[in-house]
Amino acid sequence: MPPIYTPKGKAREYSPLALNIYMGCDHRCFYCFCPRGPWSYSKDYFTRDPKPRDGFLADLKRQLIRGGIDKQVLLNFIGDPYGTANMKYGVTRTVLEMLLEHHVPVAILTKGGMNCLRDLDLFLKFGTHIKVGASLTFDNPRDSKQSEPGAALPAERMAALKELHDEGIMTWASLEPVIYPGQALNIIRETRRYVDHYKVGKINHWPDLEKGTDWGRFTDDVIRLCREHSIPFYIKESLQKFYRSDQALDWELDPDHLNVMQ
Repeated sequence: MPPIYTPKGKAREYSPLALNIYMGCDHRCFYCFCPRGPWSYSKDYFTRDPKPRDGFLADLKRQLIRGGIDKQVLLNFIGDPYGTANMKYGVTRTVLEMLLEHHVPVAILTKGGMNCLRDLDLFLKFGTHIKVGASLTFDNPRDSKQSEPGAALPAERMAALKELHDEGIMTWASLEPVIYPGQALNIIRETRRYVDHYKVGKINHWPDLEKGTDWGRFTDDVIRLCREHSIPFYIKESLQKFYRSDQALDWELDPDHLNVMQ
């Protein structure tokens, strides 16, 4: 598979194209799908030393020279572009420089908190052709430390988004997986002044955590809250089936309407 590829399934709702820089992750999020995935490295996914693939940058250079990459590329679904591995190897900056040179629009998703600010100068060079986001599942350090012990705490991720927004960078938040609906709504309330849009999806594959939740009410609450504050959003298909009275508009159901363009 080439470095830049077309994601499938639930991942496709985030971006038409994607690029995974580091293989493995040290966040150790209990809800992560990757360790249970079909890939050859799944059993060793939670490694203490994630590394870029051998020959990765050379393969990416060849793909970019061939051209034709004119849609948003997300960094990344596997691993984290600003996890601790990037502090050691620094490959994310090289990748961004290559994407910038070839005018490729970029979406970043990270739980690395302030680590992403080391590339702020590059983000600014992208202008309107980049957005930087954080995955936010919990609104407090206790739940985060228990469930995603290697990731930056929620407050740090939020602080990074605020600083990026203050610098004029488009920001976004992935509220997935939603485990505690009240916390997800609280995150929107806390971050709405410096997050430009949200993508929201429920937890899956954990029936004990899913049951007992009124997902229809939660979905309606998200829609009303975002509309009340004029915040763009996308509700993932995992929640769309729970729509009740206050349903999203057609354009709000388009997974690509929040993409950055070339």
